[in-house]
Amino acid sequence: MEQNDLLRTLYANDARLKQTETKETPPLYLPWAQRVLNPFPLASSGGVWGEQGMPWAVSILAFYVSAFVVGTNNGTNFWTIALSSTPTGTAIASVTTAAIAAGAFARLRDTSITQPPAADADLFITLTATLSPGAIFIAPAVALLRTGN
Repeated sequence: MEQNDLLRTLYANDARLKQTETKETPPLYLPWAQRVLNPFPLASSGGVWGEQGMPWAVSILAFYVSAFVVGTNNGTNFWTIALSSTPTGTAIASVTTAAIAAGAFARLRDTSITQPPAADADLFITLTATLSPGAIFIAPAVALLRTGN
């Protein structure tokens, strides 16, 4: 094989390899993918439902909650569902059930998200009752963008 033919073959192989080159990207974890939760007691003051640890800093893209309130739920008797980065801290995002009908699932979304400090490695869901709403079932979801190592 001549030197020119060899070079053409090497260049052609190099071009084909560049076409199929792939880059690895870090995985995106969506930690809130729980089942529908047991109801909180009627007229409860709520409380911290749970937390999810994260091994890196994140940006919160969206906070959704599918909620089902049994019985009483209106503009006076409703639940506030908050996402925070500490169990007793300020809410990163929150929604209320004040505008949804009792006895049916509704999807709620917070559009005004405050980003957690980069050093906070957990997310918490807290439920608070205003007056006496009915028991609540929730299925929360958080969309995240990994920003740290």
